Amino acid sequence: MKKLIISRKDLKNNLKIIQKRLNSFGKDDGGNNKKIIAVVKGNGMGLGLVQYSKFLVKHGIDFLAVANLEEATTLRQAGITEEILMLTPISKESELEKLIQQKITLTISTKEQIELIEKIGQNQENEIKAHIKIDTGFGRYGFLSTNLKDILDAFKMCDKLKICGMYTHFARPMADNFTNKQFDRFLEVVKFLKKEGQDVGMLHCSESTAFLKYPMMHLNAVRIGSLLQGRTLVHKASFIPIGQFKSSIQEIKTVPKGYNISYGNMYKTKRETKIAILPVGFMDGLNMRKDRDIFSLKENFLSVGIEIKKFFKDNRLKVLIKDKKYSIIGRIGMYHAVVDITDGEAISIDDEVILEIPPMQVSSMIRREYV
Repeated sequence: MKKLIISRKDLKNNLKIIQKRLNSFGKDDGGNNKKIIAVVKGNGMGLGLVQYSKFLVKHGIDFLAVANLEEATTLRQAGITEEILMLTPISKESELEKLIQQKITLTISTKEQIELIEKIGQNQENEIKAHIKIDTGFGRYGFLSTNLKDILDAFKMCDKLKICGMYTHFARPMADNFTNKQFDRFLEVVKFLKKEGQDVGMLHCSESTAFLKYPMMHLNAVRIGSLLQGRTLVHKASFIPIGQFKSSIQEIKTVPKGYNISYGNMYKTKRETKIAILPVGFMDGLNMRKDRDIFSLKENFLSVGIEIKKFFKDNRLKVLIKDKKYSIIGRIGMYHAVVDITDGEAISIDDEVILEIPPMQVSSMIRREYV
């Protein structure tokens, strides 16, 4: 038995905090309520694409964002009719045709994409909507913010295609100076287009971290992903971490002192040890590590300092069995892990085990259960 338990109550709590904060800073320049664009890419940020999206829609979210055709199609097939923004610019004709048929709002980052969409649009009855992506310093998708002529030309090229929004993406929202530079560059593009008589539509820059740090950057909408899970680099207020991974003990046995545990002969028992084998491994998401994003020399030193501190304390992964923590020992396998339960009392096969695995790292093959 392996499953990720998601509390509807806690999710609702996080959503309410976000909505309250967004509303507290007033309406946008047009006098309209600012909108939450809920990012549900990556299997609903690990919470289950369809289940999570339906929860959000039920609680007032009417704008979702995905990263690929498969995610968009899955949501439409699940009966979700709300607006969906495709965050990834698409240049393949067959994929664009499917997205247009399903009334997905596209992201545009080149004039060539517009030419292709206009060609497809000649045979389409559906309104084709898109947001223009502006690269203000992230160095990925989007028109360079300095190429004002290209951006203006993109607007003028549109006939079948309706530009109904424009956005950018912050490279490092925790860094005030660079984020402010990106924001100013974006506003310069907006100012230029408006001066040229273009309707830029919905404007959005802020993801979860920027939403908390820079209220003045909320514009018409904010893109919220990890914050709904209660996971943020900024002060957490009353946000509640979402997602509890549960499994059970598959086998229990006692091994002698000096006995090898798991692959590589990397761990030897220091005493006679009672162990529990769990059917959970790195393929399920246990102890998956993402490379650190090191942006500065200062952060590099901080990172090394953290590793040195870890050396002097018990950093073994812990699991919770009957309200008590126990250490995982030995190397974690593809689908198995070993826990030292020597000091445990009345632990049996099939007892429930709770593991700390962030939802985004939990395999999409694991069942999500909303309670």
